[in-house]
Amino acid sequence: MPPAARERYQARWLADLLELAWEKAPGVRRRLERAGLGPKDLRGPDDLARLPVIKKSEMPDLQKADPPFGGFCTVPMRRVRRIFVSPGPILEPMGPEISEWHAETCLFAGGFRPGDVVINTFLYHLVPAAHELDEALNLIGCTAVPTGVGNTDTQVTVARAVHATGYVGTPSFLMTILQRAKEMGVGRLGLEVAQVGAEPLPESLRKQFEDEHGIMTRQGFGTADLGLVAYECPEKAGMHLVEDAVVQVCDPQSGEPLPYGQIGELVATVHNTTYPMIRFGTGDLTIIDDARCPCGRTSARMLGWRGRADEVTKVRGMFIHPRQADEVVARASGIAKYQVVVGREGHQDSLKFCVELAPGASAEAVTPRLEAAIRDVMKLRGSVQVVSAGSIPDGAKKISDERKWD
Repeated sequence: MPPAARERYQARWLADLLELAWEKAPGVRRRLERAGLGPKDLRGPDDLARLPVIKKSEMPDLQKADPPFGGFCTVPMRRVRRIFVSPGPILEPMGPEISEWHAETCLFAGGFRPGDVVINTFLYHLVPAAHELDEALNLIGCTAVPTGVGNTDTQVTVARAVHATGYVGTPSFLMTILQRAKEMGVGRLGLEVAQVGAEPLPESLRKQFEDEHGIMTRQGFGTADLGLVAYECPEKAGMHLVEDAVVQVCDPQSGEPLPYGQIGELVATVHNTTYPMIRFGTGDLTIIDDARCPCGRTSARMLGWRGRADEVTKVRGMFIHPRQADEVVARASGIAKYQVVVGREGHQDSLKFCVELAPGASAEAVTPRLEAAIRDVMKLRGSVQVVSAGSIPDGAKKISDERKWD
């Protein structure tokens, strides 16, 4: 889409979305009124900076105050097809519209075509990615196989049985499947194209997929609240921003938009008429480049994921929050101090709870309770390491992300 046409298109849907949200979503109306604004005051994307950013971390309290969706849903419950649950907890409604997540654009640009048979290995339990990608694959004309997470032997068996040509899921799990297929002695899988997300894609890992296994591998960026907002093209030169999202990079403290080329928090307004997120701060850091891509697309590009503006961290595709870490510790008495350390072992994320014990507490009693609490609260498996007193500095972050990405 030419830049001028994109600007007109975004101004048009933004105006319609603001009018709808003002009338049907009291949470949006309250935000505008607190800023002294009405829907007609925001005539285009450039005017959005007048509205303060709403942070993802605010959503649990807003939803408690105005259940179930904080006043941000425009349709009655009878028209909500699904309700997803993110850590916090944060509830996200999926309305009657088709393609509100905009994932089909991402998939098609990444090489998926009608007739592809695709194993969808994202989690189907509570979170939206798997369901939304199934819908997008169907819109393109692909067949989705809902294999979900885990069960690596079954993944290999099913992929061979249905002659799967495509994969969606995390990059680390794709490598796990490929390695398991080799161990099982079944030969090379027929996968030709992969769309990966929910964790960074190191270029070294992409090179393995493409050079050693012949799998064209592309990535996109999205959240449960916003849907897909950026996607890679064949050039692998950054992720193009979708026309149905107005994406700004902003100062994490002030919310002021930053010039192209500077690192800041990704703040987005998406064209979703059921759940209109307007100036939503994701907490993710990135850089936006407006230079023309060699592929010919004119949209600006997101130059990768550059970390978090807060302590919220994504591990194996799942967000973990400091408040979840507090809940884990609360279930096991005898802990004086703690820190969650996120690392990388090969191509897999690792999660380790480092704890200093209170006087009289024993590692034998505390460790199994903590391991069970990690599984229950964070929905992940993690290890527990008891460290000596004074090992965890006063004022240390509750969650320390020590992963390195090439």
